[in-house]
Amino acid sequence: MQVNVEKRPQLPEVDCDELIVPLWKGEALAQIYPELDQAFDGGLDVLQANKEISGEAKATGVVHSMGKIAAKKLIVIGMGDPDKFDFVSARNAWGRAAKTVLGKGSQKNVAIDLPTTDRLETDRLAQAVTEAFGLADYHYEGYRLKPKREADPVATVRILAAEDAQDAVREGVKRGMALAKGTNLARTLVNEPGNYLPPRALKDAAVDVARRHGMQVEVLEKAKLEELGMGGVLSVAQGSVEEPYVIVVRYQGRETWDDVIGLIGKGVTFDTGGISIKPVAGMENMKSDMGGAGAMIGALEALGQLKPKVNVLAVIGTVENMPSGSAFRPGDVITTMSGKTVEIITTDAEGRLVLADCITYAKQQGVSCLVDAATLTGGIVVALGNVCSGAMTNNQEMVEEVLAAAAAAGERLWQLPTFDEYRELNKSHFADLKNSGGRNGHAIIGGVFLQEFAEDTPWVHLDIAGTAYNVNQGDMQPAGATGVMTRTITQFVMGRAQA
Repeated sequence: MQVNVEKRPQLPEVDCDELIVPLWKGEALAQIYPELDQAFDGGLDVLQANKEISGEAKATGVVHSMGKIAAKKLIVIGMGDPDKFDFVSARNAWGRAAKTVLGKGSQKNVAIDLPTTDRLETDRLAQAVTEAFGLADYHYEGYRLKPKREADPVATVRILAAEDAQDAVREGVKRGMALAKGTNLARTLVNEPGNYLPPRALKDAAVDVARRHGMQVEVLEKAKLEELGMGGVLSVAQGSVEEPYVIVVRYQGRETWDDVIGLIGKGVTFDTGGISIKPVAGMENMKSDMGGAGAMIGALEALGQLKPKVNVLAVIGTVENMPSGSAFRPGDVITTMSGKTVEIITTDAEGRLVLADCITYAKQQGVSCLVDAATLTGGIVVALGNVCSGAMTNNQEMVEEVLAAAAAAGERLWQLPTFDEYRELNKSHFADLKNSGGRNGHAIIGGVFLQEFAEDTPWVHLDIAGTAYNVNQGDMQPAGATGVMTRTITQFVMGRAQA
């Protein structure tokens, strides 16, 4: 789908399949768009009086033009209460419009009127429109014999703007397209079946993004992992025939390599639970256990397009967790790259072992802060459901930055505590730590386990176990992978570039 920015002409003369115009609650369409109402001989005023057209949030009115205007259809999308209008409500409203036009047809030409408003900055409004259409247009074909979608429903989206607003609109479109593409890449990676996306394929995906955008990339293979003493990664991988990898991507947006943001992604491409095997119900969805890695790769895609003046080191650990005669066992004691030893209570708490080594590696490379993303615990699902991701930290100032980035990106994120009492629960009688401190407070216990490796480096942990994969559908979200936190992470990095 291509998005173009054009000078706003007389709307009745816009030749397209569907012309979409916004309407806020309390506005009269005939007053806002008198030229359209006149073209329809006053019919739009009648339709609004009959409540077939409304400014209520996400209300959608579809009017067949019958030759009265150049567009084949006029779609009026409700923006809601102007006093409550913000980026999220804008994107939600345009998401409903996108779903409406994407539902039928093929290779359509859609035009959108984007009037400037004091309710939201012009670039942010354009970003909302672009993200909405980019996210709603996402389609994962899978491996069907016959494609479900023969052609793209929409070929071109034309955003019509006043001449003096076009630069801001183009900036918003650029940002929205980058974020949508990054999110959709993350979605595709998470949707891939485990047999099509083993660790080597996830590694290849990260390398591809890095090389396309001119980033430095290094792949640490098994021999190198052994040399570095990455016992966390290696122990999880030892039950699988698939080789483990740690992918290191360097994005340098500044002249000097300093003030480096560390991004850490958990990439368990399939998680059976290992010897501590999971129940059969729902295990097919454990292909999504690399959702944190997917979010980081998606963020690298977005950053590669936006090119902020900031330095980023992404470290992604990818393994497969399988039961076998060579698998690690409950009761084992392993040594992580940091030198800290860990007693294995359950092999189904494997992601934190992979992340521990990746965090240590990033610290040794000199990062100034750390953000990790992982489908880490079932406990976060109990705490926050499928609506909101969880955040934990050792640095309040940094987590407030991340929370602000999530708000700006329109992704729900909630901070959980990391009191010292929780860290006591990870102490072991036989090692420095144990990898599971019990069921109560499980999400926090998993987070503070990682804190032992972050130590004094400012760090934020994002647990996305409840939000990375969703069986429900929405206007901009098909069933399956969500690409969650891709936009938040990108927004956080962009914010650091502007600071």
